[in-house]
Amino acid sequence: MRARMLFLAVFLAAAPASAGDVMIHVSHNKLEPTQVKLKPGDSVVFHNLVHMPGGHSIVSDDGELQSPPLALDGKWSHTFVMPGEYGFHIKEHPDAKATVIVE
Repeated sequence: MRARMLFLAVFLAAAPASAGDVMIHVSHNKLEPTQVKLKPGDSVVFHNLVHMPGGHSIVSDDGELQSPPLALDGKWSHTFVMPGEYGFHIKEHPDAKATVIVE
């Protein structure tokens, strides 16, 4: 029993703190992956992988959300509470799109 408790304690300590986070990579004219699925309460982290003068800004297609300009290696996250389908694009590259599906 003591060995089982020790294993459980080690396993829980090794679990990631942000298990509900999903990463979308931002590069020149590209968001990858272009579609992610989440559960309510999960977060998407947009991670800018490239340098661009002035940074990249992430904008929701409905205009409700906008990140600050993300410099190289900059990150911005949003937690989704309500089920639905949410479109995003890079402000500087409007054809670079991704969809977040919360179900």
